[in-house]
Amino acid sequence: MSKRDLLLEIGTEELPPASVEIGIKQLREKASALFARYRLGFEDIKTYGAPRRLALFAVGLNEQQAKAVYEVKGPAKKVAYTEDGAPTRAALGFAKSQGVEVESLVVKIVEGGEYVYAIKEEEGMRTNEVLATILPELILSLSFPKTMRWGSGEIRFARPIRWIVSLFGDEVISFTLDGIKSDRYSMGQRFLAENPIKIQKPADYLSDMEKGKVIADQDRRAALIEKEIERAVKDTGGRAVVHKHTFDEVLQLVEYPHAIRGSFSEEFVALPRDVLITAMESHQRYFPVEDINGKLLPNFIVIHNGSPEFDEIIRKGHERVIRARLSDAKFFFEYDSAKPLSSYVEKLNEVVFQAKLGTVLQKTQRAMKLSEAIAKEMGLPQSELDYAVRTAYLSKADLLTEMVGEFPTLQGVMGMEYARTSGEPEQVAVGIFEHYLPRFAGDILPKTIIGQIVSIADKIDSIAGIIAAGLIPTGSEDPYALRRQAYGIVSIIIENDIVISVKSLISLALNLYKEQGVEFDFAPVADLIEDFIRGRLRAYLLAQKLPSDVVAAVGSSSIDNLVDIKARGDALAEMLKSRELADILVAYTRCKNLAKPDLGIQVDESLLKEAVEKGLYESATKVQKDLEEAGQNYVMSIEVLASLRKPVDAFFDGVLVMVEDEAIRNNRLKLLNYCLELFQRIADFSEINPLEG
Repeated sequence: MSKRDLLLEIGTEELPPASVEIGIKQLREKASALFARYRLGFEDIKTYGAPRRLALFAVGLNEQQAKAVYEVKGPAKKVAYTEDGAPTRAALGFAKSQGVEVESLVVKIVEGGEYVYAIKEEEGMRTNEVLATILPELILSLSFPKTMRWGSGEIRFARPIRWIVSLFGDEVISFTLDGIKSDRYSMGQRFLAENPIKIQKPADYLSDMEKGKVIADQDRRAALIEKEIERAVKDTGGRAVVHKHTFDEVLQLVEYPHAIRGSFSEEFVALPRDVLITAMESHQRYFPVEDINGKLLPNFIVIHNGSPEFDEIIRKGHERVIRARLSDAKFFFEYDSAKPLSSYVEKLNEVVFQAKLGTVLQKTQRAMKLSEAIAKEMGLPQSELDYAVRTAYLSKADLLTEMVGEFPTLQGVMGMEYARTSGEPEQVAVGIFEHYLPRFAGDILPKTIIGQIVSIADKIDSIAGIIAAGLIPTGSEDPYALRRQAYGIVSIIIENDIVISVKSLISLALNLYKEQGVEFDFAPVADLIEDFIRGRLRAYLLAQKLPSDVVAAVGSSSIDNLVDIKARGDALAEMLKSRELADILVAYTRCKNLAKPDLGIQVDESLLKEAVEKGLYESATKVQKDLEEAGQNYVMSIEVLASLRKPVDAFFDGVLVMVEDEAIRNNRLKLLNYCLELFQRIADFSEINPLEG
């Protein structure tokens, strides 16, 4: 079948960087689905994006739709044919109504019955005719977080559409969208190109755009930006500080990248590193420059669309901008530092944490009590306990500083810097920064014990309060980032082997809200919080590559000791294919099938009549002792539990559990409960999938 390439370019006003990323991804996905729906075969799909365009390039698109094959159900076979196989009037009439020969009818078995089917083929349309219909549909199917209407039109898009290129081979696929007629004319860079640019065929697109000073291929544009940064920084003796989020934004802000290195006064280098970097990256999207030791140099790299002949003018403009930004930052830093950090704390009473939950000062006071409780449970010395409480006290103070007001992403960072200038202990300063960690997926965890304690305290306070207020995250909605905070608690506790009672922590957090006068039903809310954290625990364990059935087995019961849960999960995963686990699964299942937990586990030895039930009881008591001696060596514990297989089998083979004598029957059920309780100290083995294991 003959093929042609397809080019669709949607030309717009400048798109937000996020919309370019979304458009690139959606164009590929939606075009693939649309072509499949309309039976248009193709070899490959490529999508491109730049500040003023989204483009689809379909390689080797068939010139005609594939045939459509339909199956139409007719009468039952016994009605359609006589006993000797001759077609009846019913078959003849059905074939005629479907426009097929009666000989072409086929018989299929459907839900146990045999029916006649007509197989019909429909020739496909020419692709250029189909494209004229579906390309506008493709454009309108793109969705963005924020859209707009323009002029008198009714359609919505991320930014106003200004032109459309639509070529199938060298043929224009003609359609009109909101008054814009598709054609073969695109637009190059606003100031450097001779516009419009005529595109003869799809294969010319990237080269024609480059002649028009637009690098439409985002991958090539990214490589060019990297090369330009290296060139600009080469003779400084340093290297550019390139953060992914800044690079990704710059990538979608320029069409024809060119780098310029600017400079600023040495006096600003004395500012904290994070202040300098944030001032350069925020709004300006500059790349800072550092020496080989990581010290920032008084330079920056800016990527722009301008011609190299205007470098000097553009450099001076950017240097004026950064001078103003850094002057503001220097003023904020000096102004904020003139007062001790502690002087901002009481003013937090004027800042609302959440309408139903009071002020940030009240949150601070709760975090102090939670931090103290955690430090005590961990058995820390008084000095570290004091550091934890002091850190919690100062943890939110920087929210009221001028610097954080201007650069909100510096919260915590500035608290650390201002704590240092205020003469606070280094443990407190670092703890203030670390209590926000992790701030996003993949972020670092607090390294110091003080940072870990206050981070846990701050996060459990937020989770408890927000859920008590009835604001439980639903679906993808999580405005208070509770999932991230719960995941942070789980990660911090497990990865630092912090043995604390999560249930006690939840209870204390809720009681502190009760003391404050927040009204809620304690027990159900506590259960909700425990379930919420359990969900994040499971996500964490799955991220650690534990099998899903193991995660279900160890994560379905109490979450009080997270470190212990992880240890049991690791051991169970290690033993998943062992003979010992296979024995446990048999014994566990036999016990669970008859066990009645409501009866308890107190076995009356005087009621044990048969040798096999006495033997099972003796084995169980020995297993209990061995489990206690094994402690947290859970591989050994699994091996110990496996020893119950033989006495359990002997018990079921040798006695009837459900005898008429109620006392003996209940005592045997208690014995099974006792065995079940021993197994469940490690996991709920009913969750283990033998096939996976």
